[in-house]
Amino acid sequence: MTSFGADIEESLEQALNLRDRLKNGSIDDSRHVRSLCSKVYPEAAGSDELPAAVDQLLGECSACNLHTAIALVSKMRALGIRASCNQLVMQPTVALQRRKQQQCRQQIAFWSWPLSKSLHQGAGDGALKRPISSGWGCLTPDLVLKVADLLDDRDIQVMGCACAGWRDVLDRSIVRMCFTWAGHNRQHGNVDRVVRGAALLFRQLEFVSLRRATHLTDGALTCLAISCGAHLKEVDLSGCQCLTDAGIASLARCSPGLRAIDMSSGFELTDEAFSALAACHDLRAVNACGCDRLTDTGLCALVRGTRQLQELNLGWCECVTEIGLQAVAECCPDLEMLDLCGCTKVRDVGLIALAESCTGLTSLGLHCCRRLTDASMAVVAARLHRLTSLNVSGCLPMSCKAVQAVVDANPGLHTCRSFQRTVIIGGCLSLLGVRCRCKHHRLW
Repeated sequence: MTSFGADIEESLEQALNLRDRLKNGSIDDSRHVRSLCSKVYPEAAGSDELPAAVDQLLGECSACNLHTAIALVSKMRALGIRASCNQLVMQPTVALQRRKQQQCRQQIAFWSWPLSKSLHQGAGDGALKRPISSGWGCLTPDLVLKVADLLDDRDIQVMGCACAGWRDVLDRSIVRMCFTWAGHNRQHGNVDRVVRGAALLFRQLEFVSLRRATHLTDGALTCLAISCGAHLKEVDLSGCQCLTDAGIASLARCSPGLRAIDMSSGFELTDEAFSALAACHDLRAVNACGCDRLTDTGLCALVRGTRQLQELNLGWCECVTEIGLQAVAECCPDLEMLDLCGCTKVRDVGLIALAESCTGLTSLGLHCCRRLTDASMAVVAARLHRLTSLNVSGCLPMSCKAVQAVVDANPGLHTCRSFQRTVIIGGCLSLLGVRCRCKHHRLW
């Protein structure tokens, strides 16, 4: 391996200066050329090919420059190239600009970069030709990850398809992937193809977002679950309207360590999907907002298997009643956030059970729960003292006195302009008199 001297930065600086002087023809004395080259390429001192060796050195440095790597990946994506070769071959740029010298010095691993054995000597005027670099497969893992940090999720997937070496590094390092960009393409089957491809490339994913991938099917989700299931911790499936119970069951079966799942707007999901999630005993957060086919049966099965739930969103699950809430109160005492917005069948019995059992609640949403009365709010005021967010908009039967008692019992609730308003009372004229403990009592 070529030695670059003790001071790598100084050697590269001298090589760059020598390159510029050779190009400009400002060096005429051959002895001066040898003297300068020997400082950069000491092992080849006395050779007639010193200028070519320096040119080769700079060519290899240019090839592993991160900007060149990013440009390569972008061109591949633009041309639709999905190569699967073990090594990329490219012609590096002609020269490095001065403003990139510092970045090149910091980001190139000189001691591990292989130099090409072939030197090409120009004809006629003696012009130097840069060699073709063929060392992309030997990029160190830290450089590959630096390239990946500057790319979006779409380019990272293309990058994984370009080189086996890159694919192995990314497979071990990439733990977060968002497929929102694939959902913007309404072509039938596009999301499925992207997800299936990612399942083959990235098998260590922990956080996956498929938000608004409306055409995602159960088969693609199953492939992703089988590939990454042992590592998956958080999955966002909000707006995936084509998913059914079979897809969620496959995900739950392959991902026992799942900690958070967002299934909002899953209009095709029934009690079977939520019963399957009971196998994920480490679940901390479940968002079922808009899953209007969820009933007390599915909710009871879910909470009996996931007793560590801390966040539960049941917004607009209109089939949920106080029976389901009593099961939540019994099985999930550590609950911190509960959203019951639009659960029009919930009565006082269910909320009272929650308030008595889940005393650590910090956020409570009761929007349009029109069957709740002052009786349940009295228990909330007596048992819950950590609330920082309360939504009682549209709760017409509640009186100002009952809601005021809840606000007085929770210093974290505010209606004034001094803090962000955390008490929402929209649509209830009778609640306009609710005030927090702060000095500024004006609502607007």
